[in-house]
Amino acid sequence: MSTGLRCGLFVMGTRGGDYGAMLDQARRAEEVGFDSIVLAERHFRHADLLYPSPFEVGAAIAAGTERVRIGCAGRILSLDHPIHVAEDAATLDVLSGGRLDFGATRASLDAEAHAAFAAPIDETEGRFREALEVIEAAWTSDAFSYEGEHFRIPEVSVQPKPLQRPHPPVYLVAVSPARLDFAAERGVNVYIGAIRTPLELGETASRFRAGLAAAGHDPGASTLSVNRFVHVAASDEAAVARFERPFMELMRQRAPDLKGALIAKYGSEAELTYGRFLRDFAIVGSPATVAARLAETIEATGTDYLLLTVNFVTLDHELCLSSMELLAAEVVPALTPPRAALA
Repeated sequence: MSTGLRCGLFVMGTRGGDYGAMLDQARRAEEVGFDSIVLAERHFRHADLLYPSPFEVGAAIAAGTERVRIGCAGRILSLDHPIHVAEDAATLDVLSGGRLDFGATRASLDAEAHAAFAAPIDETEGRFREALEVIEAAWTSDAFSYEGEHFRIPEVSVQPKPLQRPHPPVYLVAVSPARLDFAAERGVNVYIGAIRTPLELGETASRFRAGLAAAGHDPGASTLSVNRFVHVAASDEAAVARFERPFMELMRQRAPDLKGALIAKYGSEAELTYGRFLRDFAIVGSPATVAARLAETIEATGTDYLLLTVNFVTLDHELCLSSMELLAAEVVPALTPPRAALA
């Protein structure tokens, strides 16, 4: 399936599937040529949407695969001590043979996790920034100490060190302009997308690359990974019809962060319609239709790394698998890298 374009799968649970089913899907994803499996972190009533222990799940994926990279989009840094995160991430990198993409995010999708873990929302920005500094020091220093507002660490030597040097690639989940600018300033990679239109994606990509250049970084050295919701079936009609109920259940009932962002964007909950989602950001249809719309995404952003969400906790597991198989067999081979990457 290699086209010079990287294609990863952003993995949720599926309706009727369990951890074993997800691991089978990860193995199949490697077999058909996907480049990465990317997990996220969710807790409590959202635990089946995305995983409470993504690095542990990543280790299970590593044990059953040989090539596919294992990512996280992202580990919620404000909920844990950064040395725990550094140790767990480095352990996964070692166990996977250096296949970890370390993704981080500032906060949980709702307040419940922050209350349970005693991590106040108003402290998350400071904890997030300090945690990144601690994690990178833990990976790259024989010994270090740290004195911050939220974390005070005596001199320690953190083991193990990651297999990748100087450390695994770092990605930030860049939902807001502020987080995108922060990533550009640091020269790290980003995950963007999900509910943005192609025009908005293009504006985001331009802002990121301009920010990299302004901070003195090579704009081509940092990866802009674009996430898209995708469902593929034999025909446009079949895909659109069978995806409506599960996708609307997801957006109305199971993804409060996305729902809140869309209400703020569109003005009211009444505006959250399937037709609008299909026009703006959900890519649903036959292989030819999906390939054309993903090509539009590549053209708008210049990305060489698509992160595709094809399994949904509200969609029957077998339909998720059939969509993934069509995507690998008929859609991805039709895609090409952005023109700059071909030059």
